[in-house]
Amino acid sequence: MLRLCTRLLVGVLLALAGSLTWSGAHAGLMTGQRLTVAGVQRSYDLYVPDELGQGPVALVFMFHGHMGRSAVMTGANDRAAPYKRWLDLAARHKFIVVAPQGEKGADGYRGWNDCRADAQTNPRTDDLAFVDAMLAALRVRYPIDTARIYATGTSNGGNFCYRLAQERSEVFAAVAPVVAAMPARNKCQIPSRPVSVLIMNGTADPILPYAGGPVGRRQRDQQQRGSVLSTEDSVKYWVTHNGTETKPVIGTLADVEPDDGGQVSVATYGSGRAGTEVVLYRVQGGGHTEPSLSEHYGWLYRRVVGPQNHDIEMADVVWRFFQRHQRIHDADVPSNRVQ
Repeated sequence: MLRLCTRLLVGVLLALAGSLTWSGAHAGLMTGQRLTVAGVQRSYDLYVPDELGQGPVALVFMFHGHMGRSAVMTGANDRAAPYKRWLDLAARHKFIVVAPQGEKGADGYRGWNDCRADAQTNPRTDDLAFVDAMLAALRVRYPIDTARIYATGTSNGGNFCYRLAQERSEVFAAVAPVVAAMPARNKCQIPSRPVSVLIMNGTADPILPYAGGPVGRRQRDQQQRGSVLSTEDSVKYWVTHNGTETKPVIGTLADVEPDDGGQVSVATYGSGRAGTEVVLYRVQGGGHTEPSLSEHYGWLYRRVVGPQNHDIEMADVVWRFFQRHQRIHDADVPSNRVQ
């Protein structure tokens, strides 16, 4: 009975996450694309803009959070969602977006096997192999620029982006985890190459603590979801790995919406190996939500996940970051400085 009530509450929260202001899915959105990986059928949604062009195009993966699904990311469910802005960007800048669907874990919710050694995972699924298979399939169908493959994601999806940066650093030019932090107990391998990383976290996040610690609001959730480093230590990990400057250039962005109770500052650590950088968007007063100018979550949803900042458009910020970074040839990458 308790589990049923929990599922009903989740459904209500998702229904009230935002106003139904979107006119519908993009014409180029193809839902329910399927692959079989290690005997498990997996699915993903794919957006390919009209008039893609003849030259190589960038590819952006976006990973939903725990309890989420691909339709939440693409807006295919006709609900407000900051990530669906990516489809508008792809249409304008002519790149491809893929929104994979996570498999259900032992708790009955969809998610990703990230690098948290103390978090509940789904042993039936190989999420890295799923990413590899999607890449292989998409490269056959489309002129993917292998120097411009990127990943972003929210919450557990953001944590999975860290895993891609660690264990597929030879593939991804840059990643952008949102409301996500590096694991306190890291079971993943040290990345073999430098990878540019943008982190966007809120200081008032009630689920993923900015200062680090157990993940989740309830004790039961914390026992299942493991612990993370602080946001500052997550930044430090990538600053050290990429060999960037240790003193950042810091700026404060305009407080476009004073009523949201927060403001955004940006710390940029540049001059890393192979042209990499690490950027922290610190959302003062922000909760477990993606900042957005246009996509506003409903009040009930915000009561659970915390405040949403309306000073920046998350997708636009991340895309500009991705545009600055391409993966360079192995021979041009200096040796790894991490001991």
